Amino acid sequence: MLTNDPTRTVNAVYIEAPIEQIWDCLSTPSGWNSYLSDIAASSESAGPFREGEEIELVIGELTNHALCAEVIEFRRIALEDHFKALFPDGSEWTYRLKTTFSLEPVEHMVKVTVEVEGFTDDEMLQWVREGTEVGWRQSLFNLKCMLELGIDVRNNIFGYPRLGIFNYTASPEQLKALNAEGTGGNYLKEVFPNGPAAASGLQPGDLLTHIGAEPVPTYYRLVKALSGHYGKKEPVELAYIRCGSRRTARVHLSYEDQFTGLIDPTSVSLEEVAEDRKRKARL
Repeated sequence: MLTNDPTRTVNAVYIEAPIEQIWDCLSTPSGWNSYLSDIAASSESAGPFREGEEIELVIGELTNHALCAEVIEFRRIALEDHFKALFPDGSEWTYRLKTTFSLEPVEHMVKVTVEVEGFTDDEMLQWVREGTEVGWRQSLFNLKCMLELGIDVRNNIFGYPRLGIFNYTASPEQLKALNAEGTGGNYLKEVFPNGPAAASGLQPGDLLTHIGAEPVPTYYRLVKALSGHYGKKEPVELAYIRCGSRRTARVHLSYEDQFTGLIDPTSVSLEEVAEDRKRKARL
């Protein structure tokens, strides 16, 4: 969840599985690959991460060159993250965070908590903070499904259709500037070329307020609304505000990996993906 502290997020889930099995998923390369990453490797071994060890985690278009900062077996593991994100237009951006995983036995279950720290009031990190919160909510759900039911639903969870935008929950100042106080919505920082939003005329600075009949006052609500259109082929009506004027547009949502980020880095390099996206952005 997003806490009152703007520098961190905290997510937790209760899992009915042996604590040793959960620990393996959080502290070994094979464990990470079982529920989240496409590529996981450590500088020392295939076994549990050790303090001071360098770790590479690749999740679709996102790369994390992390340092294992703390290990208390079956209780806590902390990573100093160095992320590199690949955007739909082929550009890249790096940022640093710290992620701590904590395990706590509770009766016949184990409480798994993920705390991510290091966010600032920078506009980009506001977007990352909201995306991180939703991403760990989804990932912990998949971890629970993997351990309790033996099923991997990550492609279903992350494979919802996209608009091709860089967005975050609008601040009170942005709502006031757009004459949209009391409305709520997602501020569009970027509308990527060749995406559904761009094709429908949306622009940076617009405030997205509804997807279909669903209000989207927050980043989380937007993700939830888009997920509700998974598998549907009909165009969707968007409602948005531009310079205080309320407008609508119809869009065909995209499942292209350029916008979902669901690429297979084991079969194509991220460098190749970046060049291909740059080429598409120039068209």
